[in-house]
Amino acid sequence: LVPRLFSMLRSSCPTLLSHGFIVLYFLRGPSLVLSSDLPGVQRQTISSIVNNKSLRELHLIGFDKFADTVFASVLPSFPRLRILVLRCGEYGCSKVGTKTAEVTGTACPSLTTLNLNYTSVPPASLLGPLTCCTNLEVLKVAGIQNWTDATFAKLLAGLTQEPGMILLHMKNLKFRQLCLSETSLYAFIALCPNVTRLDVSFTRLHRPPSTVTPPHALEKLSLTSTTLSSTDIVSLISTLPNLRTLYLGALGSVQGSSSSIGNISAMTMTDDTLTSLTAVMANFEHLEKFSLVGNTKLGLTSRHDGHGALADIIRRVGRRCKARPTYLNLSGIPYLRSQDLCGLMSETAHDSPPKLEELALNNTGIDDDAAPCLACCSSLVVLEVAGTKLTSL
Repeated sequence: LVPRLFSMLRSSCPTLLSHGFIVLYFLRGPSLVLSSDLPGVQRQTISSIVNNKSLRELHLIGFDKFADTVFASVLPSFPRLRILVLRCGEYGCSKVGTKTAEVTGTACPSLTTLNLNYTSVPPASLLGPLTCCTNLEVLKVAGIQNWTDATFAKLLAGLTQEPGMILLHMKNLKFRQLCLSETSLYAFIALCPNVTRLDVSFTRLHRPPSTVTPPHALEKLSLTSTTLSSTDIVSLISTLPNLRTLYLGALGSVQGSSSSIGNISAMTMTDDTLTSLTAVMANFEHLEKFSLVGNTKLGLTSRHDGHGALADIIRRVGRRCKARPTYLNLSGIPYLRSQDLCGLMSETAHDSPPKLEELALNNTGIDDDAAPCLACCSSLVVLEVAGTKLTSL
């Protein structure tokens, strides 16, 4: 009850939550979330967390003014902590670094989730958490600067020195926005035979893995803004029939750089590739979320009479998928036309309506002719059409 009440107050009246008020009433219970947007949170507030001996889940988010030692000093008080989130804002520069990471391994051996997104933790500092936290299931290290193949090699070298080092419990890896190539990424992934969720978007990935182990276990894959070839994309996806989430945005762009995204010749997802991919994904029984955002070459050479590559994937994957395709993102595809959305419409009186709940069509070429198609989506909760010619529904 206390964490829920604290969450409600954070959203409704954050300015009332002074340091004293937080310490007196809310540093208790099994979970705690403190973020930098709460003006009352001070260094002393974080230091006072040590008095909560029942803590099992700790989120300290966006603090880029407190020294690394502040975070490192509180962790030894929580040997039974299971979830630790120390991420900084995406554009911040957190001081959470080496000391905190090294203490985590020895102080919190029961961790199952470790989120260090956008911090300053170097790769080698993860050796302790990875070897001591034997039940670790989730590792998120997105957007950390200065992660390169050279710095990552130190971590890999340390792990290989551990006899029989296998991360059996690891299921969720987020390596988004790291300057790592497939040499580093696949060497680490090979240590995680039971991974089910993998985000390697905005990395220097050029080639697919020789094998995905085990392929039937992977449920989420994000390859957005990588430079895998069209042939490799289709070949890889065809081995992953149990995917629930697939993000293939801006393929061919270099780590999301604006110059490569604006350069249509750099894009590797073509209409021919999409046609081949559709043939593979039409048989996926579990797909729920799918994104093609930013693939600016799609629709360039395709027909726009309801039978082109975009229309086909909307019809066969976005509408007819056997699972519940709740999310479809086609934003940033300027050659997408209203006619391509006809696949959302029923072909017979017995067809059920699309199950889409979220549909993103920002910055596409649709106009008011798309309205009848969109009206067929009776389950739609979120519709994004910014930057289009659509004026009414």
